[in-house]
Amino acid sequence: MTGLLRRTAATGGTLLSTALLLAALTPPAAAAPSAGLSWGACPSPTPNANGTPFPRDPREQCASLRVPRDYRRPESGTITLEISRIRTADPAHRRGDLVVVPGGPGGSGLDYPGEAASLLPPAVLRSYDLIGFDERGVGNSTPVRCDLSAADRAAQLNYPFPAPDGSITDNLAYAKRVADSCAAASGDYLADITTANSARDLDRIRAALGVRRISYLGTSYATYLGQVYTSLFPARTDRVVLDSTVAPGGEQQAIGLFSEGAADTFPALAEYLAGHDGTLHLGATPEAVRATYLRLATELDRAPLTLADGRTLTGVALRAITYTSLTNPRYYPLAAAVWELAATRATALPPGSSFGGSIPLVIPDNFVAAQDAVICDDSAWPRDPAHYAARTAADRERYPLTDGMSGNVWPCAFWHYRPHEPQVRPNPAGPRNILMLQNLRDPSTPYSGARQTLDAFGHRAAMVTIDAAGHGVDFSDPRVSGPFTTFLLTGRLPG
Repeated sequence: MTGLLRRTAATGGTLLSTALLLAALTPPAAAAPSAGLSWGACPSPTPNANGTPFPRDPREQCASLRVPRDYRRPESGTITLEISRIRTADPAHRRGDLVVVPGGPGGSGLDYPGEAASLLPPAVLRSYDLIGFDERGVGNSTPVRCDLSAADRAAQLNYPFPAPDGSITDNLAYAKRVADSCAAASGDYLADITTANSARDLDRIRAALGVRRISYLGTSYATYLGQVYTSLFPARTDRVVLDSTVAPGGEQQAIGLFSEGAADTFPALAEYLAGHDGTLHLGATPEAVRATYLRLATELDRAPLTLADGRTLTGVALRAITYTSLTNPRYYPLAAAVWELAATRATALPPGSSFGGSIPLVIPDNFVAAQDAVICDDSAWPRDPAHYAARTAADRERYPLTDGMSGNVWPCAFWHYRPHEPQVRPNPAGPRNILMLQNLRDPSTPYSGARQTLDAFGHRAAMVTIDAAGHGVDFSDPRVSGPFTTFLLTGRLPG
């Protein structure tokens, strides 16, 4: 998972045992017949975490596909997937279909082909039709819901920072309220929203497209979907690209690494702020900037700042905005403006600044529902509140920048459903056809987690590491576009 700014968690157990279990659970090839797709106009776009959808490309076409709601129990009925495509403008050089999936979980991918078309190298766009889809539970694909109030969908709550004194009492109450509301609103369908089922859906899409193998590009959480697909169906993958890779334990492990990622990435923000000390006065060195941040957050814990528009800037809000701003250097000025408010006790941002900007203030209900369903259904989460209190305290001591957020409780501690199957881990048995692209400093999917995934895939994968800060690589950077284009056009991996 991955932060709310998308342009878009150690391995355990025995891989062989898990693979054998999954082989028994996964339908054989004949279970994914070619259904065919009828392409036409697309349904209304779905807002993402920031409240707006990806812009729709006029070339985009859409189609619907029925798939099993529960692949273990065909009698449970079917759900609808909504799929999109943008065809290559150069059919003579087309070599296949490239499924492009944004981060999440919970985000709509139906209009992501248009976004991808604006980012990817021209040679790739000439060679592939771009395929997108709303994952099960999301948007136009038989959605789930939680019917939460706007107050319970505040973006700040999506990162479970503890109270200023380290207490998680309020976090526990919120987590239980969300779990209860989601179960009441969506019922048993909520239990079927898993990454493994989305991977099986993806294989049904492949079959409906009428191709033996399919290529894949996933960012952030979607790298875990890519890991699961290529682990369950290795022979049906063509070329797989993982941008900003989730650790092999999926979202549960990813969340546990947020604090490490923030510690890795904060120095880049601190260097930016130190470079503007002449106007910001937040510290002339990265070390001084870090000290300023910790001081301001503590001061706001003691005395929150009421802004002219009636909103309140608390220590938790400062930490949440700062963490979110680490996902992209374009958001450093927002962090600077909010820090200035805290430092000067001013009640309004400077002209031209925005408290929200591209950072959402309230998250759509469907996003929260689908996000929490995947996170909670993919992994078995501890149920004892004391576990989270201890984790939060330990994380708070080790990583003061995030104040225990990464160890805190999620609705999964009170989720009404248990995982249906073992969590899918990277399968090292399969073709060498996985390219990983990774920034060295990433707050949401840290380098250490990506290394674990690389090691787990063994010979199957190669990784290009970019000396950059932020979540999501820059496809215009030659260090990215070169190996990416070579791989998708020729299949050659670096190294």
